[in-house]
Amino acid sequence: MTTTTIQAATAVGYFRVSSPGQAGERHVSLDVQAAAFNQYCQAHQLEPIARFTDIASGRKDDRAQYLAMLAYIDEHGIGNVVVLFLDRFGRNPREILRRYWDLQERGITVQSVNEDLKEELLLLLRAGIAGQESKRTSERVRAAIREAVSRGTHVGMMPFGYIKYGNQIEQVPEQAAAIRLAYELATVRNMGYKAIADYLNGHGHRTKSGKLFMAETTKVILKNPALVGRMVFKGSSGQGEPIVHENYYPAILSPEEWDTLQERLRIRREGQHRGRTDSSQYLLSGIARCGHCGGPMGGTSPGPKQYYLCRYHKKASARCEERNSHKLAELEDAILEHLGQYSDPKRVRELLKADGEELDGRDEAELARATARLADLEQAFLNDLDRVDRAIMNEAEYVKRQEVRRQEQEDLQSSKAELEAKLAAQRDLAAQAASVPVKVGSFLQDFKGMDVRQAKALLQGILKAAHVYKDGRIELEFRE
Repeated sequence: MTTTTIQAATAVGYFRVSSPGQAGERHVSLDVQAAAFNQYCQAHQLEPIARFTDIASGRKDDRAQYLAMLAYIDEHGIGNVVVLFLDRFGRNPREILRRYWDLQERGITVQSVNEDLKEELLLLLRAGIAGQESKRTSERVRAAIREAVSRGTHVGMMPFGYIKYGNQIEQVPEQAAAIRLAYELATVRNMGYKAIADYLNGHGHRTKSGKLFMAETTKVILKNPALVGRMVFKGSSGQGEPIVHENYYPAILSPEEWDTLQERLRIRREGQHRGRTDSSQYLLSGIARCGHCGGPMGGTSPGPKQYYLCRYHKKASARCEERNSHKLAELEDAILEHLGQYSDPKRVRELLKADGEELDGRDEAELARATARLADLEQAFLNDLDRVDRAIMNEAEYVKRQEVRRQEQEDLQSSKAELEAKLAAQRDLAAQAASVPVKVGSFLQDFKGMDVRQAKALLQGILKAAHVYKDGRIELEFRE
């Protein structure tokens, strides 16, 4: 083990300018800084050993010569670093103090040629705390808003479909009618946002401001939980858990209708169920996939002989060498017959591999512990910041304590995310095992009397894909 002895009377100079010829701000050209360094060392009985010069903006944190200076200090045991002003270390209080404390922890004394160091450090510390206080003020404002919302106070504009009279929130009849129509267009007629907007505009409906509907406007309206009476507040920063008030608005859609609508919108986001795919008269378009290459199985043009065939093979046989095609009626009948097996909950559990995936109480308890500990760490950070402000704790001790907490915080956040994902997956599997048989049974009972687009929308809500092979094998992939 090699021990480096600190030589208290030795010094290196650290200089920084934004450009080689800089001489404007504080007259700190390289020549001025070098001359001041030599004069200062002579006046304070220091031996000038070396000088390190960075020509870079104070905003950059990758200064090569500063890093070289640190290595030189460690190797030669230099006792002092001399700068003309502390702002040579950076352009903001946090950066300057971080460098100062880092050198101090190495046993190095920082000396400033033209400043009362103690007074300057106090000013920097106060400036840093002031910046933090500004952040805390914003946090207090956000907290006050969240508190008001938690008591039931409405913040912001009323959502489409509603108006407020005094303390009473009521539906706007013509807007509610537009929402009901948009719901039907999305779920029954399988339309996308733009098609819905065009239809609403064509039938005389307008937005709250009297303008035409656009695709994005329609999307915002249909995804707003206010439609089912629920007020959800996330805040402008999206920080903290959302605040939810059930039955806050007079609901326009029932809970079942809301779930149906959101499932339909989620399916469309996948990108396989848009445009001609949804408007075609082929029940399995957007669902049937070639089991050999994964390509879509599309229907042929209307005619006496109708088939589903692999689109990849049709476009280029090199993409799929199998000529995978099936008569329309035969494939649809085969898939519906195969689907019928999954009206049995036990069979669905086997498919989803949900057996043995019961919720683990230990995981939930561990998640609760991690969440509580993260809250404790955040409060400890704020408490220490207050101690620094009141001079109960010095800056170096504050930095050390935060480094220890930061590592624990990172570990806990990672563990919390893993536990949340695991528990969510377990709940999803259990929910699917219960819901899929109900959906399948209902669909098989009702679909024959439905319009093809309506039946297709329901089937897409059950199946993500039906993988079809040339030999007639079928593998169903249920929607999560």
